[in-house]
Amino acid sequence: ISDLWMTYHEGKENVHGLTVDQAKGKSVLSRAAQCPFFLHPVFREEGHFMILSQFQTPNYFLLAFLKDYQMDPARAQPLLTISLFDDFAEEKDVTLVRVDVINRGIEDDEGYNICKYLLEDYAEEEGFVGVHLFNKKPDAFDVDEFVKEKERRWKANSGGDGGGNTGDGVIEAAAGNKSDNAV
Repeated sequence: ISDLWMTYHEGKENVHGLTVDQAKGKSVLSRAAQCPFFLHPVFREEGHFMILSQFQTPNYFLLAFLKDYQMDPARAQPLLTISLFDDFAEEKDVTLVRVDVINRGIEDDEGYNICKYLLEDYAEEEGFVGVHLFNKKPDAFDVDEFVKEKERRWKANSGGDGGGNTGDGVIEAAAGNKSDNAV
C-alpha cells in the first residue's frame, strides 16, 4: 500500500504523499481534534510569514495565511490542505497523508515541509507541548521563542533533501521526484 501511494504521488506537481505508522496517525488525529489550531512560520530570504492550520474533523487540515484568518476567518483562502487517510491503519499499520498545495502563495517545497512539521508537532511529545499551549493556554505561548526554534529547524533542514528522519514511526515520503523520510 505504501509503495502504491508513493508511486502515485511521485512526479506530481503541487501534491505530495507521505505515510506514517498507525500510532503516529492516530496520535495526530486525536490531538488535532482536541487542539485544532496551530501556527507554522515559513522562512524565506526576506524573513518569514505565518500560516495558521485548522483541523476539520474527521481527517483534514486547512492552512491559510494567519493575517487573512485574522481579518476574516470565513474568507481566509486555503494555501494548502493536508488529509490523513487512516483506512489501513489497523490492518496494515499505515496512515496515508496527502498534502495539496492549492495556492500560488506557497512554494511546493514549502508546503511539503509545512506538512512534515505539522505531523511532527502533533505526533511528537516535544512538539505537541507548543500545540497544546497555543490552543489551551494561549497566554503562556511565547510566539517569539517559538519562531526562533522553528527557524533553527527550518534552516537546518533546508540544505540537501530538505528534511530527514525524526524518529520512530517513520515510513516514507514522496514529493515530486524526491523521496526521503517524513515524520
